[in-house]
Amino acid sequence: MDDEKLLNMISKNAEMGVVGIDAVKDYATSDKFKKELMNQREEYNKIYKSAHNMLKEQGKSVEHPNAMAKVSTEMMSRMKTLVDPTDAKIAEMMLQGSAMGVAKVIRNAKDYTGSDEAIVDLANKLQRTEELNIENMKRYL
Repeated sequence: MDDEKLLNMISKNAEMGVVGIDAVKDYATSDKFKKELMNQREEYNKIYKSAHNMLKEQGKSVEHPNAMAKVSTEMMSRMKTLVDPTDAKIAEMMLQGSAMGVAKVIRNAKDYTGSDEAIVDLANKLQRTEELNIENMKRYL
């Protein structure tokens, strides 16, 4: 996997984190939980912007998650929160999304053939962010 592919995976992963949070944040009931979600959203946004900037600096195009993936995430999240609108259910969904994100970043980082330490650092930052999100969401289960 080259620089462009890894950066686009990082960008898409972070963008989907924002999409997922935006789909459920208004259902959160506890102010503390809402703040936690917004902190996660901010972290995803920073990672997305970093990947986006690195791609632009290299003259590469930024890929976004396909529209179907975004719509599917939004609809499923809203449906699940309508059925069970508790902070625990939202935390469970966020934890599952972060677990998928961890697996994806590890799998893709292992296939990285480039040598740009800044890209490796950003992939590691995304992994740490996802792992921290999992730990933080456990408190709300």
